Amino acid sequence: MSGALKDLLAHQAWADAKFFSAWQRSGLLQDEELRIRADHQVTVLEAFLHLLKGGEVALPERPIAGFHELQARCGAAHQVYLALGHSLDSTTLERTLRVPWFPEPPCVLSVADLLLQVCMHSQHHRGQNMARLRALGGQVINVDYIIWLWKQKPEARWS
Repeated sequence: MSGALKDLLAHQAWADAKFFSAWQRSGLLQDEELRIRADHQVTVLEAFLHLLKGGEVALPERPIAGFHELQARCGAAHQVYLALGHSLDSTTLERTLRVPWFPEPPCVLSVADLLLQVCMHSQHHRGQNMARLRALGGQVINVDYIIWLWKQKPEARWS
């Protein structure tokens, strides 16, 4: 897989782990807005994984998960993405898939573009959640890509 795309997947895992760590330290584990947005972010991570693995994608109707479940699901999804990042070749990255939740006109994208979307979608919602934490008095850190590079590409730490 492309070095840049592999790096984006690794950065995403690290940044999401940092977000969950900041959220836990904040004591705002029951904040509904954070839970709803984090649940959406993790559900979309999982949905794209199902799509990339060739499975049927059904966005489940379920109650909004709590902090610990969200953190565990997010970490598990990132493990799979990181493994994918090491195994995808250029032929697979060029393969196209139809995104079923955008029905008309059909949304057909390459695997590489889908992985980029996964990273950008998470970045968007992670930024919203970090801003929410800060507004509520939580202490957040900068998880910009350049910070990750500067720190020598550290691995995600989920505990």
